[in-house]
Amino acid sequence: MSLRFITGRSGTGKTTFIEREIAQELKQRPMGAPIVVIVPDQLSYSMEYSLSVKSGMTGMIRAQVLTFKRLAWRVLQEVGGITREEVDSFGYRMLVRSVLEDNKESFKLFKQAASKHGFAEQISDIMKEFSKYCIDQQAFSELMTSLADQQAPRILQDKAHDLHLLLEKIEERLGTTYMDSEGQLNALAEQLAHSEWLQDASIYIDGFGDFTTQEYTIITQLMKYTKRVTVVLPMEEKVHTGEHELFHTAQQQYETLQQLAYSESVDREERIHLTELQRFSSQELAHLEEQFDRYPPESFESEGAIQLIEASNRRAEVHAVARSIRKMMREGKRYRGMTVVHRQPDVYNELIQNIFTQYDIPVFISQKKPMLHHPLIEFVRSLLEAVRTDWSYEAVFRAVKTDLFFPINESKQVWRERADRLENFVLAKGIHGKSRWQDEERWKVSRYRGLEKVRTVQTDEELATQAEFAETRDMIREPIEQLQQKLTAARTGQDVAEALFYTIESLRIYDKIIELQQTEHTINRLQAAAEHEQAWTSWINVLDQFVLMFGEKELPIAEAIKILDEGFDTLEFKLIPPSLDQVTVTTIELFNAMDVEAVFVLGANEGILPLRNDHEGLLSDSDRELFSEIGMTLAPTTKLQLMRESYMAYRAFTGASARLTVSYPIADEEGKALIPSLYIPRLRQIVSNIPTEIAVMEPTELSEVVDKLTYIEHPEVALSYAIRMMRQASTQEEIAPEWQAVLAYYKEDPLWSSVIESIVQPALKRQKTELLDTELTTGLYGSSFTTSVSRIESYYSCPFQHFTTYGLNLQERFEFQLEAPDIGDLFHAALKWVSDEVMRQGLSWAALTKEQCWQLGREAIDALAPKFFHRILLSSPRYAYIQRKLMQIIQRTIRALQSQARNSSFTPIAIEAGFGPNEEIAPLEINLKNGQQMHIRGRIDRIDTMKKDDQTYLRVVDYKSSARALDLTEVYYGLSLQMLTYLDVALEHAEDWLGVYANPAGVLYMYVHNPMLRLTKELNEDAVEKELLKSYKMQGYIVEDADVALAMDDHIESESLIIPARLKKDGSFYSNSKVVPPEDINILRSFVRKKHQQAGDGMLSGDTRVYPYRLKEHMPCTFCSYQSICQFDRTDPTQPARNYSAYKPEESLDMMRKEIDPDANSR
Repeated sequence: MSLRFITGRSGTGKTTFIEREIAQELKQRPMGAPIVVIVPDQLSYSMEYSLSVKSGMTGMIRAQVLTFKRLAWRVLQEVGGITREEVDSFGYRMLVRSVLEDNKESFKLFKQAASKHGFAEQISDIMKEFSKYCIDQQAFSELMTSLADQQAPRILQDKAHDLHLLLEKIEERLGTTYMDSEGQLNALAEQLAHSEWLQDASIYIDGFGDFTTQEYTIITQLMKYTKRVTVVLPMEEKVHTGEHELFHTAQQQYETLQQLAYSESVDREERIHLTELQRFSSQELAHLEEQFDRYPPESFESEGAIQLIEASNRRAEVHAVARSIRKMMREGKRYRGMTVVHRQPDVYNELIQNIFTQYDIPVFISQKKPMLHHPLIEFVRSLLEAVRTDWSYEAVFRAVKTDLFFPINESKQVWRERADRLENFVLAKGIHGKSRWQDEERWKVSRYRGLEKVRTVQTDEELATQAEFAETRDMIREPIEQLQQKLTAARTGQDVAEALFYTIESLRIYDKIIELQQTEHTINRLQAAAEHEQAWTSWINVLDQFVLMFGEKELPIAEAIKILDEGFDTLEFKLIPPSLDQVTVTTIELFNAMDVEAVFVLGANEGILPLRNDHEGLLSDSDRELFSEIGMTLAPTTKLQLMRESYMAYRAFTGASARLTVSYPIADEEGKALIPSLYIPRLRQIVSNIPTEIAVMEPTELSEVVDKLTYIEHPEVALSYAIRMMRQASTQEEIAPEWQAVLAYYKEDPLWSSVIESIVQPALKRQKTELLDTELTTGLYGSSFTTSVSRIESYYSCPFQHFTTYGLNLQERFEFQLEAPDIGDLFHAALKWVSDEVMRQGLSWAALTKEQCWQLGREAIDALAPKFFHRILLSSPRYAYIQRKLMQIIQRTIRALQSQARNSSFTPIAIEAGFGPNEEIAPLEINLKNGQQMHIRGRIDRIDTMKKDDQTYLRVVDYKSSARALDLTEVYYGLSLQMLTYLDVALEHAEDWLGVYANPAGVLYMYVHNPMLRLTKELNEDAVEKELLKSYKMQGYIVEDADVALAMDDHIESESLIIPARLKKDGSFYSNSKVVPPEDINILRSFVRKKHQQAGDGMLSGDTRVYPYRLKEHMPCTFCSYQSICQFDRTDPTQPARNYSAYKPEESLDMMRKEIDPDANSR
């Protein structure tokens, strides 16, 4: 019954001392009394491995490496005390969630937060902290009395009230039936005296940065009832008491244990203090350890054992570390002797995993991984969420994408493709919610092609697709429906668990998990295979714990789902190193310096090392300090934790025996500057002239060849740099010799040459001119083909955009939401419906009253809504509101049309007039090269006519849902051909469809909208009406003819509210009028036909260039759906684009005249 301390600074061999002592004892007396080594969880594996290696024995009967919790289990198994059911971490979290839900109305401070996600975790953590520091509801009750006596702030008293209530209710629920994991340690302290196994045991305690009150109690009992307790602590020989001392925490542990031993009359052996540095093979590292806490330090000239890396960002930093590890491997080092240490798992772990894999570096990340994204856990959570949220799209398809709905032993790929098609259909039809999943009418497959092409008869292809969707839908729908029925009938927690388990069993989920596990075994992914097994066991454990805690309790469905979700949220994979030779990645807090040859400290930045902890948790530092003054000890405040940061850095910097690399990025992923840690200049004080590598992401920019060569470390990684060099070669730029050598390697190596040939070179060629051969082009488009003006405009915008849309027929995924084209379609159909109704009723546009305008607009929308875009306007209150807004736009537009008709001699002669094969008006025929022909089809919104002096005039009006003007620069470049093509068609075929020759009057856009007036003064009703009409003024061009202009607006001599022109008193037009001489109308018509011909020839020539235009600030790439395919970079000036200049209207017309008639003189 004695207490002994083994002390010393880092690297003095404290752990090695006890390992050798244990090994010697085992060899001398292999069957003697137990030897128990107690370590933190993260050290148990490495300590056990080290002991077995050091002892040289194949097995150890006497010695065991245990954690405090494993010791509790071992002792309670022997002496009893496990009469209560154990509630594990996820069971405890579910209990906390239940208590929060049951008592949220009684809280004073936590009422709003109680139901929020993550709050149960915070409460669970603080409750476990109370347990570790032996604080029960009775102790907390006394604390509340003290707080009231001291008139503590009301918010703190309210917080204390709520925490006390939670403590009381949790203890009440646990009672004498259940016990949490912290309760096991309390039971150990109570029962340890009765253990015969420990009576003559030798206890070694190593690796603890601090002890909780609970652990101090257990150690006290161990001192009293075992042979000897040996505690290993890092500290100086002389005990210092200052708060800022490097070993302050260890010294506190030392003094506390000494006092406990004294109070229990335990013999205190003489302390063994080790001073000789055994760890370091480098004098430089030994000097760093010795001088780390010396001020000022003695300087030591660098010998290369310490290296700094200054990286442009974190990705460049991890790449640099990976290159250093590969270099050490070439020098004969082993991966198992290297450890990567950092402070930011959420930032670095994924980066390290991905980048180290590229370098073929085996890595073990020593941190528990959440189980949330395992297919089984995701599937169960998504099923429950689907029930809770009335079958929301997100929940249902998260479950689908786990593949666990699919039949076992069938092709996953086939079913994934079917599920993808079903998802596209669900999104397009807006099938969200159980009622829509059960509405057979919604599952009717009929492609929506716009209001003008509404069909009632399905094609054979649509019927086949509908049958496929029905089968896939039922595979998903039936299990969810079955689960919902069982959950609705469930009364208790037991019923809920049975309903969930029945669903999982009926879907044969266990067999599917086994299938996944076998697949991972087949490809030798043992860690992934083990995770599948853990996931199944864990989900069963959650159900067991749920039944244990709530089996007989009546639970509403929503609460049961919330409690189960809390349990699933707690699950983590328990990771075991898959091999012995691998790089270990860990945090500074969990760093273990046993047998580590090289340490890489990443992210040495200000605020990280030392850590600036801005989050204090539920209890602030001031709360904890006040509690401490009253006599309640809790975990250290953030202030005390900051004081311990120096020791954390000391452990990391002195943990390696041969090499230390410290790296820091100077910018984050967004380019925001990061400042190096204060330890960087400190290291340079202790060791002078430390070599510093400057790590960048783009080594091709480095000037020194030696620097570049360090980046050529692995073929997979260097490939990205080589691709840049290949792109450089394509622009005839000279390539540096070192990169020429790299490219030569790829070409000569059989594996990499095939990668270059099949992947890299096609990618590099993606923006070069690629002409499809004639046979392929003919197969895509036909030798003679029918097209639309919008397609031709697409070709002029970018040939590749045209090819993907009309050659490959690629489409964006349709979603059940209104887009601008859909609204435009509705506006066109509504205005046609109104025009037809005006004609049917024998009404006159000019004579319509305001009430008639309003009624016609309402009736038009009401008539079209059931046919429009899968009945979207009737699908929800939100869309009902949008329908009212759209109706108001149509009503206001009808009113504007009525006013324009009242002041104009032009009358509509055709609405939604189609031209093309089998249409009212013949197509525009364009002769192409090689005797081929292109037919242009389309639909003209409105054609108006006016007769004067036996002459017929036609104008084309196009309705737009956004403001639009006709730019002759865009006409010149082929970007805006629609209006002039429509006018050309109407005039070209006028004698056929109208019966008379017609003259051009103009082309005009009308903005369909509901204007919002911004008035600076009060106006009467007539003035307001005038302002509203002004907002509907049509834009475009009219023929330069005063009579035609007057026919369009008989008020044009003052100010036109209808057309973009004004007449002077002498009959001439103002200079800002948008007019074109009659002879130039024919120039425009001829020019537009020429543009059509050039586009047709280009399409049939196989032109698929990635070659967008740039006009002012406009590029088609801004709204292009295919940028992820062509990967055109608008910011790269070397990428090919057609840079167009903007011209004045007269300049554009002049250039068109010259192209149509090169000999014509410019006017």
